[in-house]
Amino acid sequence: MLNIFMSVLPIFLLITAGYLVKNRFVRDDGFWKAADKLVYYVFFPSLLLLDVSDANFASANTSSSILATVGGTLLVAIFILVAQRVVTVRNDLFTSIFQGGVRYNSYVFVALAQSLSGAEGVAISGVFVAYMIVLTNVMSVLVMNHYGTGGKKSFKGTVAAMVQNPLIIGAMLGLALNVADLHVAGAARQFLTYLGNAATPLSLMSVGAGLMLVMQARQAIATGYAVGLKLLVMPLCTLTLLKVQGASGTPAHIALLYSSVPCAGNAYIMARQMGGDSETMASIITWTTLLSAVTITVIIGTITQL
Repeated sequence: MLNIFMSVLPIFLLITAGYLVKNRFVRDDGFWKAADKLVYYVFFPSLLLLDVSDANFASANTSSSILATVGGTLLVAIFILVAQRVVTVRNDLFTSIFQGGVRYNSYVFVALAQSLSGAEGVAISGVFVAYMIVLTNVMSVLVMNHYGTGGKKSFKGTVAAMVQNPLIIGAMLGLALNVADLHVAGAARQFLTYLGNAATPLSLMSVGAGLMLVMQARQAIATGYAVGLKLLVMPLCTLTLLKVQGASGTPAHIALLYSSVPCAGNAYIMARQMGGDSETMASIITWTTLLSAVTITVIIGTITQL
């Protein structure tokens, strides 16, 4: 477990560094918005394209592991929807609980996959990203359209946005090169390597810069509920499905890692734009991020020892 902790620690030190830099040295929101765009449109797609194109998928059966993550996510989503029927909360608050319980931070996910499993982890996580971005975004938009009090998004617009998602494009281009047995070489490879190397530190510092440590008392119960769902219930559901299917190896570890990472930072933007409780959403993002340093270490460390 100590080895897992030492692999996880640098990730969360970068997040902490981002928080400190944002609040003490670089307080200009414009800088962090520009950094987010560089990570989203340039650095992370370059990392995914290169590592997915180089991956050896012949020895990695990802289908059962992806099914486990899809199943775990759907089980948590169904639980949240049923619980809303039993104990009704305000619609805007419910949307934030839903997003907090089912959405994942792709930056933290890929960075941890790289730290724990190297280039193979990045490649396999890229495949997971391509599937799970679609599922989690469709579910979130449907819930926000039904329960949110703000602007609505059309299904067509949602699909168009996902098709244009740079992370999906990077992973799919890498997969196409892999299937065609084409390799990025020479100056092009070095260029993409330089861009990809910038992805992890800058993305994690941006995650830290977005953390909001202030929480009102009325948000505490909803935040605790969502944190428990995301960091405890989803990993347990995913682990159960992995065991049922007999999944093992790196894909299974990446699946469990996926289920254990914190909520996506852009859930706050969706909450603000579509009539969710944005303050509670910010609180959920912050506390899933902070507490996941402990839960990921315990969950992944325990499983690898079994």
